[in-house]
Amino acid sequence: MENFIKDIQFKISKDSNELYHSRKEYIGASGLKLLKESPLHFKEAEQKETDALVFGSAYHTYVLEPELFDKEYFIFDETDILDILKSEGSKSPRATNKYKDWKLEQEAKSGGRTILDLGTMSILKAMKERLMSHRYVRSLLSNGDAEMSVYTEIEMFSGKSVKVKIRPDFWKPKKRIIVDLKTTADASKDGFTKHATDLNYHIQSALYTDIIEKIEGTGMPYSFFFIAQEKTKPFAFNIFESSPQFQGTGRYEYEQLLMLYQWCQENNRWPGYQIFCENKYGILSLNLPPYGIKEINWFIHDIPKEKESLNN
Repeated sequence: MENFIKDIQFKISKDSNELYHSRKEYIGASGLKLLKESPLHFKEAEQKETDALVFGSAYHTYVLEPELFDKEYFIFDETDILDILKSEGSKSPRATNKYKDWKLEQEAKSGGRTILDLGTMSILKAMKERLMSHRYVRSLLSNGDAEMSVYTEIEMFSGKSVKVKIRPDFWKPKKRIIVDLKTTADASKDGFTKHATDLNYHIQSALYTDIIEKIEGTGMPYSFFFIAQEKTKPFAFNIFESSPQFQGTGRYEYEQLLMLYQWCQENNRWPGYQIFCENKYGILSLNLPPYGIKEINWFIHDIPKEKESLNN
């Protein structure tokens, strides 16, 4: 890291997640993961607000910044209005004009906040309760700073510069720890290991620790922890610490990708998969993987001949 990052200029800001993602002049870990697919994937990526992203953002705010939750989210509770309409004999209460008018009033009350239904809110409460029942999780998520944005300009060993941003979920300077919360379908050791590999979490882990270490300039290393929690009952979770192998691989990849990013910017060229092809014409050799290579054995046993047609 010391050889790759020659110098670093930085600004630390307590801004919103929305503002952080709008700073397109900086590349973050998510951008590097797209660049790993190809520069074209990075350049033409479209940010879509999926249900999973909304849930993940709500989870992070509810666990890490509970003081902001009511300012950013509005809970859509239709229990009372449905009870009233059912008591009035309505068999399809949500189809009534009375319900539709009430819903419009609630949307107006939200004041632009993200709307969550009661079921989602109950899941968030159950997840946080389960998570915070663990003593070491409480320790990891206390006495630190949540969701701080760090904007940097990195001078690489080549003398070229790139603008890079990071946003640690939780940063504990005194303990030299960075914590990242992840929601997942499978928080088991095997399940999350595969998930982390598929989503290139090693790039994020190494990038975050290296930048923060360089900013502090003490030469003392940081540890990076993932807390992975399942989104369905019983909301089980696991704590993972990035290993030297995990960090080393992430470091190698982000260094290569930052150099590629700088080249793409400097030349205003954003090629597709061909950038990773050694052949100058972009031609790849197509080979069968090991699982596609099988023996074909066939045997002649005592197989009776088919009867001739009666019409012959």
